Amino acid sequence: MSPRYNLDVDLLRESPTRSINRLVEKFKREDRDIIMLSAGEPGIPPPIEVRKWLSEALKEDSMRLYSYTPSPGFLSLREAVAEDLKDLGGLDLSPDQIVIASGGQATMFSTLAAVAEPGDEIIIIDPTYFGYWNLISYFKLRPVTVVASPEKSFQPDVEAVKEVVKKGRTKAMIIVNPDNPTGRVLRWDVAKALAEIAVDNDLWIIYDEPYKTLVYEGEHIFMYKLAPENVISLNSFSKDPGIPGWRLGYVYGPEWIIRKISLISEAITYNPPSVAQYLVLEYLRNRDIRRRHIEYVRRVFIERRDVMIEELSKIDHVEYVKPSGSMFIMIDLKEVLRPLGLKGGWFAEKLLNEMNVATVPGEFFGRSTENFIRLSFSTETPERIREGVRRIRELIEKILSKRT
Repeated sequence: MSPRYNLDVDLLRESPTRSINRLVEKFKREDRDIIMLSAGEPGIPPPIEVRKWLSEALKEDSMRLYSYTPSPGFLSLREAVAEDLKDLGGLDLSPDQIVIASGGQATMFSTLAAVAEPGDEIIIIDPTYFGYWNLISYFKLRPVTVVASPEKSFQPDVEAVKEVVKKGRTKAMIIVNPDNPTGRVLRWDVAKALAEIAVDNDLWIIYDEPYKTLVYEGEHIFMYKLAPENVISLNSFSKDPGIPGWRLGYVYGPEWIIRKISLISEAITYNPPSVAQYLVLEYLRNRDIRRRHIEYVRRVFIERRDVMIEELSKIDHVEYVKPSGSMFIMIDLKEVLRPLGLKGGWFAEKLLNEMNVATVPGEFFGRSTENFIRLSFSTETPERIREGVRRIRELIEKILSKRT
């Protein structure tokens, strides 16, 4: 008889983007050219000045880039993050309120492990980033969903949140802003109302904001300013400055809970990657380079988004909401799929296998978007985005022609 394992592992599902990447890698070995409209990462590397600095630092005959670091990250980097948050949003934080972690996913795991216990109710917006569904299952939490509909531009329904809050049973609400997968940027009145609900009911707001510098219309709201004792903010350097594979992020909030999160983070990875910390420190300290890079990335992404919108507008029988931030557009295919009893996963699979276009099925983000697919405009060039959406239109027309 074989040794047993923890059956809770079976509650976890593989990330759809990771499984898609495995397929794409296989297809590339077969010389298939896949248009990547699935990737939640930028197609723009960090600023050349920072990369050149790192190339010189790598020539040093020392252990500086390769040694263990303090578990919550270098003090100098935490100070730089505090200064950056002050510059971006007027926040006044001490380095002891900040923990550097091995990527945004690690901040999610450590934060939920620190604040929630089995059976706690967690309010989650449907749709939301697929990683949260996994962790809620693994930690045996009870998800209480509040649908954010495209008819309301995917803004969270404040009255619906009020209805499901149960003081003493509801532990937290999770808000992603700017949103993955919808590209929605939270309105001020909605943010203020959610903060008031959290304060009145002793809830945590787990505020996931890795796309905070990627806002194209409107402005990013720093929820911590509205409820500093109730907000834990999760951040990543995967989107800005664009080092997703180097796994670096951070979390900030009330100092006492940040200390707890730091202990869990240490237990998982001991310390965040040293070389990634040094690169980001150089990036954050050079404010002019950082500001220019952010503006450049915004201009590029706005161009790519607008090209995608232009091409989507040519397709009949699909609906979408123009995103104001992040990297994504959700398109609703219910008019195409529902008459056939199909979901977005079927369409995404057919699109990849037959048309060589990678997207993410909407069902991974929540039950309300099972007829959707998520498109990313962050990686491919405008020309390849046009071609990718043209192939989406071609597949839709093939499906519709078989129904008539």
